[in-house]
Amino acid sequence: MVVSRSCSLSKSAALIVVISWAASPALAQDPAESDRLLAPRAAFRQLEGASATLDYVLNAPPDNPIIIEVHDSAGALVATLHPDALQPGLNRIEWDLRWSPPLAVALRTTPPENPHIWEEPRFQGAQTRPVAHKGIEQAQLGPLAAPGRYTVELHVDGKTYTQPLDVLLPPSSHGSEADIQASVRLQLRLRDDIDSVAAMTNRVEWLRKQLEDQRKRSAPPALDAMDRKLQNVEFQLISHSDALSDEKYDAEAARLYLNFLWLNLSLGTGAGKYAGGADYAPTDTAMALARDLETQLRGVEAEYRKLMDDDVPAYNRAAPAMGLPPLTPPQ
Repeated sequence: MVVSRSCSLSKSAALIVVISWAASPALAQDPAESDRLLAPRAAFRQLEGASATLDYVLNAPPDNPIIIEVHDSAGALVATLHPDALQPGLNRIEWDLRWSPPLAVALRTTPPENPHIWEEPRFQGAQTRPVAHKGIEQAQLGPLAAPGRYTVELHVDGKTYTQPLDVLLPPSSHGSEADIQASVRLQLRLRDDIDSVAAMTNRVEWLRKQLEDQRKRSAPPALDAMDRKLQNVEFQLISHSDALSDEKYDAEAARLYLNFLWLNLSLGTGAGKYAGGADYAPTDTAMALARDLETQLRGVEAEYRKLMDDDVPAYNRAAPAMGLPPLTPPQ
């Protein structure tokens, strides 16, 4: 801290006295003192702009990247933060009180409706592209953490420092802690369902991209037959419109991917035309919709397993005779 005081010595001269205080203990660098995580203040579960400030002190720049993890009272991993503030002294990072987001679909193939899609400026040099739809950015956020006690862990060069963090309901909240915990449990279940849908879609896209590349050299009937089998599964998970990566195209019913996202969004903080219910217990209608979507998902998962366990290996066995390489799984 610096304070300046001006004293008049004569009509034409002035003396500037500068007094400097040493840095506070939390900011001082002491070679004998270890890194540490400071106790965070309790954070309110605001539906907009929720945040917890996490402060940590480094004695020296770390040798490896720092990781901060947040765990719930049962030990489940809620969020992982990767700070880029790594200077000696006091550092800070904000956590938005959200669980980790669901896996996103990564499209790799070229839609026949737009054979020049990879030439568009937004995708030039990219290997994947997302599903594009109004409101999808908000739908791909993780659930807002329920009220309760959490544990923050700072991992620095093989050492772990922990502090408790309380997430509280604000006075303006309309729901009880039990209501909100029930809602978050359902949102996390749906997030896991979205992960399953996206993982299957991404693996199918990975395989179909290999077939697309092979088709540029030769197109035996078996190649097209394999691609049709893959598409039969993929387009139960996403729609043909989703595969265009263009929010202007929305001419068909949503498939599992968007249906799960929209349901999770309506249970959470909402966005656009979807009102959020993050302050309330899940309704009977929401529970019924979740069960219906999960029943559909189980059916597609069975088809997907048959595809990967039977159809892809059969194609790979036949590929050498056709002068084609086998399909390889994602790295």
